[in-house]
Amino acid sequence: MAFLLLLLTSNALLFQVLLFTVLTMYGGGFASLPAFIGDPFGTKHLAAIHGLLLTAWSMAGIVGPMVVASVRDRAGSYELSFYLFAGLLLLALATSLAMTADLRRVRQRNALSFAEA
Repeated sequence: MAFLLLLLTSNALLFQVLLFTVLTMYGGGFASLPAFIGDPFGTKHLAAIHGLLLTAWSMAGIVGPMVVASVRDRAGSYELSFYLFAGLLLLALATSLAMTADLRRVRQRNALSFAEA
């Protein structure tokens, strides 16, 4: 939400507060990544999954600015980039929710098969 509000504000102080809020979440996400991975997948494959996520994060750090620059060159402003990345954030949220629901179904199915055995 704060990411999209950046587009709507013309107040410099509010813009800074929103921007810093978004940036602090980046560091918080990095710090909580191992716990986030460990909860749904367990600790057995934590290192491999963590490595894959950090690789994806690194690729996003390389490709993201290139996409922003390309969109800026074509559109003449950064506004479209915000909408593009807001859409990608919504897609990531939907993917996370779907993954959580699927993991819940798998756990319930495993619990039922364990109880039957």
